[in-house]
Parts: sequence; structure tokens; C-alpha cells
Amino acid sequence: MIPKPPEHVATINDAATLAAFCERMKARDWIAVDTEFLRESTYYPKLCLVQIADLEEIALVDVLAIDDLSALAELLADTRVRKVFHSAEQDLEVLSQRFGAMPAPLFDTQLAAVLVGQDDQMGYARLISALLGVDLPKDHTRTDWSKRPLPDGALEYAADDVRYLAVAFEAIRGELAELSRADWLDDDMIALADPSRFQVDTDRAWRRLKQWHRLDAPAQQTLAQLAAWREREAMASDRPRKWILADDALYDIARRRPRAVAELEAIRSIAAKTVARHGAALIDCVIAADAHGNAPLAPTPQPPTAAEKTLIKAGMDCLAERAAALNIAASAIGSRKEIAAIVDGHTDTRLLSGWRGQAAGDYVLATIENARAGQPTGTNSGVR
Repeated sequence: MIPKPPEHVATINDAATLAAFCERMKARDWIAVDTEFLRESTYYPKLCLVQIADLEEIALVDVLAIDDLSALAELLADTRVRKVFHSAEQDLEVLSQRFGAMPAPLFDTQLAAVLVGQDDQMGYARLISALLGVDLPKDHTRTDWSKRPLPDGALEYAADDVRYLAVAFEAIRGELAELSRADWLDDDMIALADPSRFQVDTDRAWRRLKQWHRLDAPAQQTLAQLAAWREREAMASDRPRKWILADDALYDIARRRPRAVAELEAIRSIAAKTVARHGAALIDCVIAADAHGNAPLAPTPQPPTAAEKTLIKAGMDCLAERAAALNIAASAIGSRKEIAAIVDGHTDTRLLSGWRGQAAGDYVLATIENARAGQPTGTNSGVR
């Protein structure tokens, strides 16, 4: 039976009330959590509101109004209380950055819903409609949560983000138990709580630039130096990286590799004020790239051969069959990229580990091996 959503809502804007609420929540087995934040004009997300609920009450914690948030930090770090999120990635980033620790243990209803037959990557409103038959309003998706007072209806909108999340969690948990899949996501939830996912490696910032491989090797090395500098500058100034230097400008500098500020001034994609402020640093990046010689950043991606395409298709067909049999979206189990990696001889993919390996990955691997050997393929081939 699906429980009733909590009705009592309180806005918390002082440390004493927050401490009392958090003390109550520490006695719970789980709490539903959501956040409201801004990052349009900053590198780091700015936390504005934290919503927390169980099946009895909802608290809207105004973090901008409270100086001492230690009680909230302790609750989020308390490993005796499971934290339930929907599509947790951005919430975890802002919370770990704000409080210096990752909330744990976790449960992500977006990941879990897939295992009970819902679509992959299902948004919160669509999930609540599918599970509970409740249509949530979308009036405040563009709200500036840093402004006070908040506009009419904003707090009710924020409360709904945990009001129905608490109910959805109980519904999904019950279905997982009925399907004997309650522990399938344990590894995924542990990985989700790994704080290293939000540690920035500036030396690998070039991987954000999708067209890096279209440059020659010296230009690639220059691009890597420029991307690392931009990332460090954005972090230090807490400004969006593209406010520091646009992607087009990075590519243009990498291609032309100027050796003097005067040459930078001739590149139209770079604003004059950027040259004036950062010209010397940009030239230093170009020169620093020389130390890496003519080595490419990574092997250039190559399209699969005709034979490899045949194997990939066999793997994809097998994945689709297994997904249909399990009533799980195929995209939640594995991807064409992962299957291509298996065809290429890589077995350290997510598809071959944990529940995905048992449910489909082992079948896919056997199908690919059989197809490679010219044997009949099928979801039962080579798998027991």
C-alpha cells in the first residue's frame, strides 16, 4: 500500500529550529532530500535551499538565512540515515562542495525506477505522475532561488520536490523487494557517493572539448594547456569557464599557436579585454605545450570495421532481448559504446559488472564471442 504524503511543512531560517529538526531526522531510517541552487554566474553552485522530508513532515531549510549550518551538515553525513534523492548528481555536487563531505548512504529514485519497469533517465515530475498519478506544476523551474523573499508559490513548489519523493521511495522500494532486486543497485549507490567524482583534474579539462581530435598533435597539446589554465582560472575566480575564455577562442589559439600578445590580438574570437587581462598567461600556455612535443593527447577515435559493426550489432540485439525479458530499459543496462569496447577486447566496462553483468552483460559477451567464432548467437549461448 502506497503511504500518504506528508502534509506538515515548515520553513526553517534559524539555527536553533534547524538543530531540533535535524535531531528528529537522525532517528529516521531515511530522509528525502532535494536542493535549490544557482550556478549561472559562478563556477561552483550556490546552495540556496535544502528540502528534507520523511512521511510525517517537510522542512524547507533557508541556508542563506542561517549562519550555523553544522546541524544540517551532521545530518547529511550521518551514515545511519539513508538519503533519498531523485537524479542525485547535481544535488550531491552542491552539497559536497558546500559542506565538504558527501551525503551517504544514498538511494536515487531515478536509478531505481528503471529496475521496476520505468523509463531510463525519467524526470521527477514524470516519475511522480507514473507512480502516483500526481501532476506537479512547473511554474517555478526558472525561479531565482537566491532572492528573498521568494515569489508566491515557490516554497510550495520546493516542498513538492520532497513531499512526493518520500512516497515514491516507499513505492519503489516495495516493488524492488517483490522483484527480488532490492540489492541490485548497492554498487551503483556506493559509486554515487564516491567524493572523487567531483574532484577536478585540471590536466584533463581538455576532455570537455569534443572536437579536440580534429586538431593536429601540437595543437592538441596547446589546447590541453589552455583548457587546464582556463579551469584553474575559473575555479580561482568562481566564474563560469566560458566567461574566462570561450571554447571557440581555445580552438583558435590552439590552431594558430601565437607566440606574442600582438598575435593574440589578431584572433577575432578573443575579446580585447581578455587579451589585456590574460594575454601573457595564454602565451605561456602555448609555449608550455612545446615541452610535450608532437605526441597526441590520446589515440584518435577510429570508426569500427565492417566485421566489428557485425559484432556490435549482435551484442546490441542480445542486450535488447535481455532488457525486454527483464522489463528494464536497455539504455540503463548498457550502451553501444560499452559493447564496442567489449568487441575491442575491453572487459572492464560497467556492462560486465554487478547486476548488469549478471542480467545481461555475460550474455552479451558470450554472444559476441560466439559471433566472432562463427557460432550461433542467442541470449542463452555460452551462459548458464
